[in-house]
Amino acid sequence: MIKVVIVDDEPKLRNGLQTLIPWESLGFTVMAAATNGKEALSVIEEVNPDVVIVDIRMPIMDGLQMIQHLTAAGRHLHFIILSGYADFEYAKQAIKYGVAGYLVKPVDIREMSASLQRVREQIEKERHQAELSQTGGVNREAHLHSLLLSHENIEDPDKRINKTKEAGLLWSGYEVVVVSPRISDEEQFTALNQLSAGLKPIIEGRNKGVVTILPPYTVILLHEPIRGKQRREDLYNEIRNASGGLRFVAASGGGVSVPEEICSSYLKAREALKQAFFSEKDRLLGPNSPALLPLPESLGMTADNAERLEELIFKLYYSLDIGNQTMILPLLNEAASLFLMQGQGEKTVKESFFFLSNAVVHKLTAGTRMESKETEALSRFLNGIFQHENIHDLVENINRFLLAFAEDTEHGGKEQEFKKMIDFMNRHYADNLRLDTLAGLLNYSTAYLGQLFKNKTGEYFNTYLDKVRIQKAKEFLSQGMKVYEVAERVGYANVNYFHGKFKKYEGRSPSDYKNL
Repeated sequence: MIKVVIVDDEPKLRNGLQTLIPWESLGFTVMAAATNGKEALSVIEEVNPDVVIVDIRMPIMDGLQMIQHLTAAGRHLHFIILSGYADFEYAKQAIKYGVAGYLVKPVDIREMSASLQRVREQIEKERHQAELSQTGGVNREAHLHSLLLSHENIEDPDKRINKTKEAGLLWSGYEVVVVSPRISDEEQFTALNQLSAGLKPIIEGRNKGVVTILPPYTVILLHEPIRGKQRREDLYNEIRNASGGLRFVAASGGGVSVPEEICSSYLKAREALKQAFFSEKDRLLGPNSPALLPLPESLGMTADNAERLEELIFKLYYSLDIGNQTMILPLLNEAASLFLMQGQGEKTVKESFFFLSNAVVHKLTAGTRMESKETEALSRFLNGIFQHENIHDLVENINRFLLAFAEDTEHGGKEQEFKKMIDFMNRHYADNLRLDTLAGLLNYSTAYLGQLFKNKTGEYFNTYLDKVRIQKAKEFLSQGMKVYEVAERVGYANVNYFHGKFKKYEGRSPSDYKNL
């Protein structure tokens, strides 16, 4: 671990840096903190850090004076200086002392992490060079890192080959596998080391390759390309066994034949990892891993995507509102395919599903007030969208939630309304009842009411009305009424038309039924 000392007279900033920066996952450890330059000199002498993060403006001894003192004393340290905007010209004086980074307050965590990453790389390079100068040989791990990261190496090819041979890495073929733990930044350093320790006996102990750590990955360099589906499955299972229960994703970068191409395999493996959200779970991903959701042919790139999304939202609401549960999952898969077709990444896809789900729920609850438990459930669900690691799981979860939410929020309102409509039909069957008339009375679209009616009764509106009328006609015929009188009584102006309908549903004519 690289040792750090923080020097700043502001307690809030000093404590914030110690708690907010993911030091361990970046390969650092904070050894101590000081409130001014004079106090820092004693602390630095005691803990002997590699890096000092120091504020320019401090009482007693400022940051620039401290840097001057340490440099004059021959101390080789890496300084990252902090200052306000007004101190920029003053801070520039520190550049001649070889500061490693300069950040303006308030400190941005991402900028600080990036500066620390650069400092760590520089320190590792210096340590490697020092080791080489002492041993006169090639450090295997450092050379492996150079092979993985050197995209434009200008070193003499013969010299590079000799180094690779000395490091014991000159093989007939290679393939890089990167393993990324699904864990918080704070726990990343420990997780990477745990993976590395578990994999070394399996990979290095069985002479299959070498294992190293390049945060945020544990990296495997195999001494031959992975061939065949079974070998990929076996390797994935070996990684899982070595993980000790850690959640992770892993990807390979394809086989290469020479050391100079190892960096290409590493890059491709990292790119493949980015597709983990869209790929099949529990598999070793690769450059050609298929997408989990194929794009349907019906979706065209020239379509107005905003209009298509609004159409999907309406279809989802419509299907949930009428109780057509079987349509929800296909519609959600269609939405996922639309987002993929637009080239959306993992974060944007989740944001799109957040918007879609929220819009559907608000349509379902329009004009009503959600209870507190429903509001809490919705909030948990929407926030949980961003926690999913796989698009298949995300779609399935949205499907389950929407179905449950639609059922829980029905409140019996539509059910009561539907019962009233059926009762109305049973009392006014002889009138000229039309679906569009009832839809207007109930403030529904004709298509919506027709589908709702079919889902609730199992019959189309006109079929249901015919059956009500025929049932009433049977009662009147049994009372001795004439056929033409019954036809008119139940709403059929044409007796022949009534005759045909009666025979269709009863299998006999009205006269035959009357004479039974």
